[in-house]
Formats: sequence, structure tokens, C-alpha cells
Amino acid sequence: MKILFLGKRFYTNRDAYAERFGRIYQLPYFWSKAGEEVQLWLFDYHSSESVVKVDGTLRITTFPIVGFKAWGQLIGQCLFPGQFDVVIASGDCYVGMAGWLVAQRNKAMFVFDIYDKYDEFGGYRRLLGFDPFHFLTKHAHIRTFASQALPSIIGARPSADYLIPNGVDTNQFRPLDRVMCRQNIGLSEGMIYAGYFGSMEVDRGVDDLVDAVRLLRAKGTKIQALLGGKNPPMRYLEDPAIHYLGDMPFGRMPEVVACADVLVVPYRRSAAMDQGASCKIGEYIASGRPVVTTRTPNFLANLPQQALDLGGAVCEPENPQDLARAIAIQLTTPRYTRLPNGMDWKDISMKALARIQSQVSNRSNSEFVGNTNG
Repeated sequence: MKILFLGKRFYTNRDAYAERFGRIYQLPYFWSKAGEEVQLWLFDYHSSESVVKVDGTLRITTFPIVGFKAWGQLIGQCLFPGQFDVVIASGDCYVGMAGWLVAQRNKAMFVFDIYDKYDEFGGYRRLLGFDPFHFLTKHAHIRTFASQALPSIIGARPSADYLIPNGVDTNQFRPLDRVMCRQNIGLSEGMIYAGYFGSMEVDRGVDDLVDAVRLLRAKGTKIQALLGGKNPPMRYLEDPAIHYLGDMPFGRMPEVVACADVLVVPYRRSAAMDQGASCKIGEYIASGRPVVTTRTPNFLANLPQQALDLGGAVCEPENPQDLARAIAIQLTTPRYTRLPNGMDWKDISMKALARIQSQVSNRSNSEFVGNTNG
């Protein structure tokens, strides 16, 4: 199969190309390793860098959206059709529309990968009454989702819908020696750390974690919130309840995560957070550290058994007192859980590829029957 995968180079504050991050990189990478002919195009909204590279047999092109190259590449594919059997678009509706246009011109199967509810993004715009998200969800041959909640919210199409969960690189995120990791990162062995690493928007609940840590410190616990990520509030930089590591490269995240005594996912309820499926939850579980998470669909809908396993370590969102209680439980009588089977990127990619191959085969057979009957 000839596959074109379109995505965003920078998403969730990570560089899919440089850090080989997430579904936008991992899915096409493993499909190419399985013998498919795959190209990965990464639209770059943030830099002027253009890159052409081959990773194994995966052909990668990144290009800034400002300038001719991205649009010239897109126009070129429309002028010379027949190069792809499947076009997959992931990242937002603008990438989706580009993928749909290339698929139409190539008479290829169009797969819209919906890892978030894109019309909730700040940059989303309806164009003169045209709603790209509604259009793409209606016209995609296959719709793939990262979250269990999204299909029912936007209107399920059972024959077209398929879950591709966010996976974990289990070769990287695994139990590591805490003492050695703290030495490598430069952290005190005598401090208790409650770790959170990632985006720091209000609905991530980082302020609730900091308040919970303050409550525990007031009771005599020698603890700090261990934070990493971009653009923290200035007040975090001088707060004795916080140890801020900066924006750590994704390649160092396994040892950063291993430094924590307890890992916390303090998300609040919001339309965007409830419909998502955060990578970090699986990465935290795979690290073998005690985990605390809030009672939100982002966790409960996607990992229900793991929520049951954690029991009292699942707390109410936007409630620092309950969050402090759950952290204290995990520090004194920790409860652990395990990832579901098949959550590494290779397994997820192979299952998704088999589903797409089946759909392509069914489509080809139905077209053949239609032609012979005609």
C-alpha cells in the first residue's frame, strides 16, 4: 500500500520530527517498517525550517506553511494523481482539508485521525459559514480516534470509526533506578517529589497540584511539586513548594519521570480535556511509579480498569484538599496499576494498519464488482 500521512510538526508542545513524538510519527514509522510505502508530511506552523529525511524506509518532509514549498507540494500531488492508495490526516482541520484534497485527486481512501476535538482549538475558524470539522467527519472513509469519548460526542459512524489509542514507548518508559536518575537530573535524594510534566494551561490543574503540595508541607511533609514544561507562570519560579526543571527534551522524560515519588495528573474538567486521551497517563503508569489522577473522562473513559486499580488515588478535580489526600495515600500505602496489553506503539500501529488494509481491500473489491456489473 502507498500511504501518505499528513500531520503537524509541532503539537502538544513537542516536535514530532526531532523527537519522533507521538502518533503522528510513530504510526507511519511502524507502517513503513512493516513494508508499506509511506511518506510523512509535517506542516510546520512555528519555524521556517524545511527538512527532507529518510528514517529507515519512512520518507519525511517538513515544510513551513508560510512560503511556497508546502503549497507547491500540495498542488504537485493534485496535478499528478495516482500516487497514493490511502491518505491520512492528523493534527487539526487545516491539515485535514489538505489531506482530503490530495485523497480526492488520487481517488485514495481518506482517513481523518481525530486525536482531539479540533473545533475546540483556539485557532479553529469556520470559513464563510463552512465548518471544516463537520465536513471532514462526514466525508472521511475512516475516522480514527485517540479517545473513547469522542465518537459519541461528534456522532458515531460504527462502520467507519476505529480507536487508535495513544501508545507508550515501553522501551523508554519503564521502571528506572530513582537514585541514579536524580543524580543525573541534579535533584536531592532527601526531598519527596510529586511530579507533573507537560502543558501548564489552567485546565491542566497544575495550580491545584501546587496548592495540594502546600497543604502537605503545612502538615510537615518535606515535599515539592516537581514540574517541567513550557511557559510556567512566573510565580512558580521562586515558590519554595515548587522545583521547576524547565522544558525538558522528550528524550530525557523517562529519567525525569523516574525521579518522582508520586506522579500526578491533576486535570480539571473542560470540553477539551474531557474529550482527550493524554499520552502522559500511560507513560506514568509504565514507569512503575505510584500515580494520582483526577476523576475525569480523560482517564476514566480510556483506562477504566486502571482507575479501579488505583482506587483512592483517584480524586476529585479542582479540589486541592482531595488531591493532597490522594498524594498522601500514594506516599504511605501506594497502589499500582499496569498498562493494558498492546499499548506499545508497535502493537497499536500493526492493529491500525490491518484495519486500514481491510477497508482498502473491501473498497477495491466493491469497485471491481461495480465495474463488472456495469
